[in-house]
Amino acid sequence: MSGARTAPPGRVAAPMAGARTGYITLFDVRFEHGYYNASGGTCPDFRVVPTPACAALMSQLGMVFRDHGTGFSVLVTQARAAATIAWVRSHYAAGPQGQGYWTWLSFLMVPTNPGFISITNLPITTNPMVQNLHLDNRAAAAVGGRMLLNGGGEDALYPVTGASWSVPTPAGRIAALRDLSGAPVAARASVSDGVTRFDLSTLPYGWYNVAVTSKTGKPVAVKGVPDTRLYVPQNPLSLVLLDLLLTQPVAGVGDAAAFPIPPMAAPPANGAAPPPAEIQPVSLTVAFQPRATYWRYYVVAQGRGRFADDLAITGGTVAFTKSAKALPNGDQAVLFSAGTPLPLHQRAPQRFALSGHRQGADGSRDAISVARLPTAPATPVWPLSSPKEALGGSSEIYVYV
Repeated sequence: MSGARTAPPGRVAAPMAGARTGYITLFDVRFEHGYYNASGGTCPDFRVVPTPACAALMSQLGMVFRDHGTGFSVLVTQARAAATIAWVRSHYAAGPQGQGYWTWLSFLMVPTNPGFISITNLPITTNPMVQNLHLDNRAAAAVGGRMLLNGGGEDALYPVTGASWSVPTPAGRIAALRDLSGAPVAARASVSDGVTRFDLSTLPYGWYNVAVTSKTGKPVAVKGVPDTRLYVPQNPLSLVLLDLLLTQPVAGVGDAAAFPIPPMAAPPANGAAPPPAEIQPVSLTVAFQPRATYWRYYVVAQGRGRFADDLAITGGTVAFTKSAKALPNGDQAVLFSAGTPLPLHQRAPQRFALSGHRQGADGSRDAISVARLPTAPATPVWPLSSPKEALGGSSEIYVYV
């Protein structure tokens, strides 16, 4: 009896595809965004570029990169699969800092949609020239049968740096640069006037952290100084640095299904042969959430007369407050402000209607009826006055009747 083969979240049951093409999938990464509800959530807003160090490593290991426009894949030739696993095994670090199998591929996600920040649940002030998101598969979680990486929120945003990074270093303190593994990095550095200047120009682009310690090695906090930065190029201008580890660096770090090479124990001390391992293709989804904004309808009368007091917006469970508003061009508008923020969507499900009357100077009274008002556009989104609502914003919609 035959049937469809199933796989746990994050796994791609596709060895037959590898048999046909001569390649095995390491990672299949897809981009989703809640804004794109008219296209099943598929997000077309990025092109993906391997960092130079990543591209060189993939070439060395016989890997192939494919950008699909809504995600990307990394494959390895079947003939090089065993050598790839052996290469990862050979890069075990005994520690104490950076202990484990810290091998990863780094990719820059470059936005192709200028309005991406507007539609996404990120601080409205996010500027890719100043900060980037950092994501890696250690944080992937199985949700609804998929292995998800959350692409939103402020916690994943880090300041970016160029090739020079200056860190205040009080007298008697030592600053050390560390990479994603936590291991010290041999970067050129100079110290003068209480500042340590790191030269990153010879290092691969990536996630870096500065640890300040006393001369005895005790950690010391330096207030007001970001201890983590993303070293990314100025061109292309990325928004996301995505690191994909090839295997669990140490036991229990991340979900094993998020790594294509099964967990590996430390190399045997007696030099015995390690147990055999096979590549298990991984499917990851980088998911972004839509921004929720306060919708503000500016209703402007065309022609003579004024709106009667019964002018109202109805539909759904959203309550609107009504006030008079003078526009910059001198027009008078009735402003309807939603009391709760509403998510932005490519095809908004809200259906608001406008009804009421217009009164003429001669006492006439004409009915007004708009069965379906326009919904909030993707851009522009205006920041709110409260910094506590950086993930929100307001959407302005003008209606002339």
